[in-house]
Amino acid sequence: MARLRGVFLTGLALVFPVFARAQSPSSVDPAVRFAPVGNLDCNGFSAIQKPLRPQQSCTDIRGANGERAEDNGHYIGHDEPTIGFYSSAHHSGNNLQWELTLPRERPLPATQSFENFAAFWFSMALCDHNSYPQGTCIPDSDANNPQQAGSAVLELQFYPPGFPPFITQLSCDLTHWCAAQFDISLECTLNFAFCNPNCTEPGNFAFVQRNGIPPGPPGPASATNATFTPNNQTLLMNQGDRIRVTIKDTPQGLLTRIDDLTTGQSGFMVASAANGFQTLDTFTCSPTKFSFHPEFATAKFGNFVPWAALQANVNFAMELGHFTPGVNGDKDADDAPCFPGPKVAGCLDLAQGGDVDFDGSSYLFDWPDETRNNATSVKIRSVEGGGIGPLSASGEGDDVKYDRPYPKIQFETDVPASETACMPDGSGCVVPPAGALFYPYYAVATQGEDDEDGGSCTLLFGNFSGNHINNFGGDAQYGSSNISWFFGTNSGGIRRNPCIPGQN
Repeated sequence: MARLRGVFLTGLALVFPVFARAQSPSSVDPAVRFAPVGNLDCNGFSAIQKPLRPQQSCTDIRGANGERAEDNGHYIGHDEPTIGFYSSAHHSGNNLQWELTLPRERPLPATQSFENFAAFWFSMALCDHNSYPQGTCIPDSDANNPQQAGSAVLELQFYPPGFPPFITQLSCDLTHWCAAQFDISLECTLNFAFCNPNCTEPGNFAFVQRNGIPPGPPGPASATNATFTPNNQTLLMNQGDRIRVTIKDTPQGLLTRIDDLTTGQSGFMVASAANGFQTLDTFTCSPTKFSFHPEFATAKFGNFVPWAALQANVNFAMELGHFTPGVNGDKDADDAPCFPGPKVAGCLDLAQGGDVDFDGSSYLFDWPDETRNNATSVKIRSVEGGGIGPLSASGEGDDVKYDRPYPKIQFETDVPASETACMPDGSGCVVPPAGALFYPYYAVATQGEDDEDGGSCTLLFGNFSGNHINNFGGDAQYGSSNISWFFGTNSGGIRRNPCIPGQN
């Protein structure tokens, strides 16, 4: 979303970010020729380049001194309700598995998944010495000081079906899910003294492929249309398929692997120099081939990406606020660009960075709710004794098993940062935001095996209540604006994983 203290901003402002206190002698390498259209800044606000994919979902930046973060004069924020998972077990920060069931769409006129969210994603903190705050980062090590080590963040993003093509809209095709490894960095120096206006938030992007070969160059300085265009090797998944996700380090780089347990198909991507992944020089945007690795050995509380608005390491999140139905939306200033379909006509709310008046599909009651009026929820299944969420690895080599649950969780949302009335002292930072009729939330199905709730101890997201549902108070689960270093983040506080025996 893009709003600056209640003033709506449009276009690409070719200025330095307002949090830049000093300028580098050079903000671009004269020896490197950057394409006029590319992926130097995943927010789409590079001072020298128009974006290949304007609606790319980036990681929200926390900004300096408690202020809203900006990119070339534009407030940048995303509505990302998330659940974080915490564990001090070895490998919980660099080798883990998730199991989930993909949502299933209902026949029209039921609300489709893409109307509610642009993507959902799984994250992990990564090393990138060129990313904020540019300190030395030791892969797979809790010796890293989160306030000193250069940090990037993985978002393994899953994209819903029904609103293609991907490069201009949201979906790979009309009926299938697809996924991509998206590794995002921040080209700012310590305390945001300087942020490069030409490549403020670069991202390496590659679809998860059956052959592991990116369809186009993933690096932010070399991306092309092919980067964002699925090919015949892109892993496509059916609605309702059971999926296993593995995220782990390898000598070559971070591996993200998806095994479709329903169809038997698999796909993977390694964030390696050999695959064309890049790090950018903070002061010149000059690219160097680079292999990303996990930053931490564990997911203990405090092992966070220091520049992200959310307390991000091992998290699951939903990306909201990017659809208003109708050929011309509801004719608000924030609606454009708009598309006639192909399945449902609607707008992506990019004119001002997102659904800044909170009146689109994400903020209505038509979320998964155990009725046939809406798509089903994503279902993150519990393994017996494993609680909700991922399992981390124990053992080494051929003896690795995924059998360690994460004992602590936390609900957060950064939507208040996009509210005009939200102030640094926490006043006006409300959930639901003003203008929203509803705000979706996480819930756990505590019993049942039918198609709607996915079975006992299954994590859901939407509009759930009832005798077999623990919804943690609905939208009250997000708590208040109580994160001191970023006033726009609401946290419900650390709580026990509700599905581990003996934890309640």
